[in-house]
Amino acid sequence: MVNWQKYEGYREVTAFPAHFNKSRFEIADLWKAVDKAEILYRGWPFIYVDRNRQDTYIVEDSIETVIDLTTVRRHEYFETWKLNRSGLFYHRALMDEETYPKATEQGKVLGFELTVYHISEAIGSLWHLYRELGVPDDEVITINFAFLGVKDRNLVVLSPSRAGFMSRQVCRSPQISVERQLPLEEWRASEVDIAVETSVEVFQQFQWIEPNLNSIRTLASELLAKG
Repeated sequence: MVNWQKYEGYREVTAFPAHFNKSRFEIADLWKAVDKAEILYRGWPFIYVDRNRQDTYIVEDSIETVIDLTTVRRHEYFETWKLNRSGLFYHRALMDEETYPKATEQGKVLGFELTVYHISEAIGSLWHLYRELGVPDDEVITINFAFLGVKDRNLVVLSPSRAGFMSRQVCRSPQISVERQLPLEEWRASEVDIAVETSVEVFQQFQWIEPNLNSIRTLASELLAKG
């Protein structure tokens, strides 16, 4: 059983199409769409689908997944996502920084690279999801990125190759929320630019007023090129 109360640091993503209808899509449509949106940007998909129907299952008007990857990652980690027939999507993941040894040894932190990767893969996975659901290119999709438990958390670089390119920056807000509302076609065509803009807004909450755009763009571009 996943213990969501044990930690305070979580990354959340909520998305939905502009035209609301609580029964807009059939369960079969949802299943086909999430199956095709399971993209391995980092070796593990943002939208993981258990085809054996053990960790991914139907609950009333939605498809849901709850999975504990502690054994696989060798440090405690779990995540969940839910897709409703209305097209509303919700994803919540424990921050690796809560339990990943390389991060925890630095105290209460948020990883620069992990944050860019998370935002980028969410954007790439979600435009694929809504395209597979048959949402028109001109329909606006809202995506909200939330970071919980970030007060007094330091923004750090976890990769040795990037060490020293920024000093520690601290967040003073209890949580961060960044939202974008764009036509589906724009999410697809400008995924890297949007990932960079969103990351910048997050990092500015850590007092990093002018984040390193080249480093952010390089990380986002390299990851999304795998999609």
